[in-house]
Amino acid sequence: MKILLLDNSSLTPTSNGVCVEPKTGAFTVELQSEGNEINVFGQKVSAKDTVHTFNLTENNIKTSGIKRKRNKLANYFLLYLRIIPHIYKADFVYIFYPTAFKYVPLLCWILRKNFGLYVRGMNGINDKVSSWNYKKAYTIFTVSDFFTTMINEKTQSKKAHTIKPMIPFSEKDVLATRTYKTKDKISILYLGRIAHDKGIAELLKAVQVLKHKSYKFELNLVGSGEFLQKTKTLIKEYQIEDTVWVRGAAFEPEQVKSYYINADVYVLPTYHEGFPRTLYEAMIFGTPIITTFVGGIPALMKNRVNCKEIQPKSVDSLVEGIEFAMNNQEKMIQFAKNGTTLVSKIVDSNRMTHAQHLNKIIKNG
Repeated sequence: MKILLLDNSSLTPTSNGVCVEPKTGAFTVELQSEGNEINVFGQKVSAKDTVHTFNLTENNIKTSGIKRKRNKLANYFLLYLRIIPHIYKADFVYIFYPTAFKYVPLLCWILRKNFGLYVRGMNGINDKVSSWNYKKAYTIFTVSDFFTTMINEKTQSKKAHTIKPMIPFSEKDVLATRTYKTKDKISILYLGRIAHDKGIAELLKAVQVLKHKSYKFELNLVGSGEFLQKTKTLIKEYQIEDTVWVRGAAFEPEQVKSYYINADVYVLPTYHEGFPRTLYEAMIFGTPIITTFVGGIPALMKNRVNCKEIQPKSVDSLVEGIEFAMNNQEKMIQFAKNGTTLVSKIVDSNRMTHAQHLNKIIKNG
């Protein structure tokens, strides 16, 4: 089957191919290994600090699209114009959602092509266009039961399904026997994309406040992204170079695992999400969690049960949350144990992967 895939992130051209985020790349390769022919379409945007390290070209995945133009209107006009023949040639169109391609389902409907949606974020998911897209979609996958329930209620159907987390870990990796120790100095971890909407600026300001309060701790920032240079500037401006360490991106499973098991707290001050993979990973490795409750996060995370809740875009809330973690280490450890028990069922290796489940539905109904 010929599948046209539209990622809701850009494609990153390099000297030897076109790259995407590693988990998206792995999904694409697995979907192709199921006997499909994949064509990834999108805007091609060059970037220096990027998490797009998976080379689609080297993995024999076809890519198409246009180089991003400076004029937004011209850019989107060309994108929609160029995508029409690709839709026409495809047997199925799969759209990562929300997206700049939110009107592509209309083109699919006009051309009588089945399409599916992969809902993994909050922006615009309740507007009229999205509601129409849900109703016309052949199938829908989401990152959270929160989104799945909402869409199935809107469409009065059972076409939406929650995916198995797209992470390289299963119930066999769950660290149920992790040994904890209370410490005078704790290690805080942020692992993810270094972006403004992940709450990095507020996190760094909170570090400055806590340092002035004479708390003993360190913050490891693991990741890369468009906010990386600004992050380094803020670290110097706030004079927290001896407390915050920028580690770069981590993709290898053993490296990712090492960061979690060596951290006393994982913090996620994000503004908006579907359901972040890093929360699954933190629970798998028994790392106590501080997180905002945006998007689909509240469907799984419960304040003072398996995490400590903080408010988005709030330095004060971050300071309070980290202070709570420092002063209530035994409680945070219990939250982590509760999370580990919960996540074991979610990452069950007997569950179909996202690619397997999608392939089954579009081929067998």
